Amino acid sequence: MPVYERVYKIVMQIPKGRVLTYGLISDLLGSRLSAQGVGWALKALPSASGKKSSQAASLYNGKTVPWHRVINSQGGTSTHKVAEIPPDLQRQLLEAEGVVFGLDERIDLPKYLWMEGLCDSVRNDKQPEKPDKAKPATKITVKAKPKSAGKDKFKL
Repeated sequence: MPVYERVYKIVMQIPKGRVLTYGLISDLLGSRLSAQGVGWALKALPSASGKKSSQAASLYNGKTVPWHRVINSQGGTSTHKVAEIPPDLQRQLLEAEGVVFGLDERIDLPKYLWMEGLCDSVRNDKQPEKPDKAKPATKITVKAKPKSAGKDKFKL
């Protein structure tokens, strides 16, 4: 599956009123795209009424992929850098979903960051994972192995 489609599938799972950061999506992809690359993928989304008629364009567009739920690592919006997007549109869309911005134009990331179910959604994508790369949404389960040579060994 092309990496942009993987970005779109992850973003489509973010519930209303919750967000992910560009960097977390990059990490979930095994860093196949940088955080900036995730932004490029979202900018590349065709509009719902666009003239592109490919199957991917019909599945993934500005109406089906909630691009506005992806923010920067400081909890702020970054769409002011994109001339095609009206100023404050991303903020307005998030506020309509119940996300509250502070006086500093940022949201409370610990409150709105979506982490539940992320691990399963990424694993269901059937892409190989890098075992040495720590994933922020991974739940760690410790399983005890039988004692060997008098020492306890654990498998993560």
